[in-house]
Amino acid sequence: MNNLAEDNISGGSELLEELHKHLKTQKNILSLFPDILDDFGNKFAPFENIRKYLNELRRTIKTQKSVDAFFEKYDRLLFNLYDNIYNNCRHKLIKYSSFITISNSKTVFEILKRTAEEKGSLKATVSESRPQYEGRILARRLHKAGLDVKLITEAMIYNETLKCDAGIIGADAALKNGNVINKTGSALLALACKHRKIPLFVVCDRKKFSGKNKFENKIMPPEEIWKTRSGIKIENYYFEEIDKKLITEIFTD
Repeated sequence: MNNLAEDNISGGSELLEELHKHLKTQKNILSLFPDILDDFGNKFAPFENIRKYLNELRRTIKTQKSVDAFFEKYDRLLFNLYDNIYNNCRHKLIKYSSFITISNSKTVFEILKRTAEEKGSLKATVSESRPQYEGRILARRLHKAGLDVKLITEAMIYNETLKCDAGIIGADAALKNGNVINKTGSALLALACKHRKIPLFVVCDRKKFSGKNKFENKIMPPEEIWKTRSGIKIENYYFEEIDKKLITEIFTD
């Protein structure tokens, strides 16, 4: 659990899958020590889907004799998740031959993989996403899945949108006001897509939809950007808000 909480390179969907697998093996312990979920709820605060999952598990422990039905429900939800999202976005995405994205999203990977399998070929440009460079993970996964992949820095996003048909990102949360929270650099990609007149699609599961209109960002260690900064002020944020006006469409399950 500590390893999952300290994972700064995986997206919310992938973290939820791993968290679900682990908690399922520990379900007997959870009934005896339910307070442990409060601590992990704080650690996973930026991820709306994980926050909802843990809240629902807490309620189940308090009101039900068994948590088996809860875990069986999520087994079904997670098993069908990406197929359901793809079925809802296929009619739009299948029109495009090249996409640009950022960071590491399991949902983006699964959707682009399915698109490539249906089209026979697909190009993907991935921004590496500082300071953890998790975009490299997505680039490797897409390449292994048979896509034609290019890795770029965030500074290259604007010009690279000229060479792509559409942008696609995941979401760590979708706010009530229609804005989306995702990895820093996503707003730059959204602005570039808007200016270049290409669509920007968001793919995420419905558990990421929040009832809140505000997002509280958390500052991360400055050493991740520059260890020997010699008194220079450094701000390091992992997430940012993308205005709904920059988003063409959100596809969910």
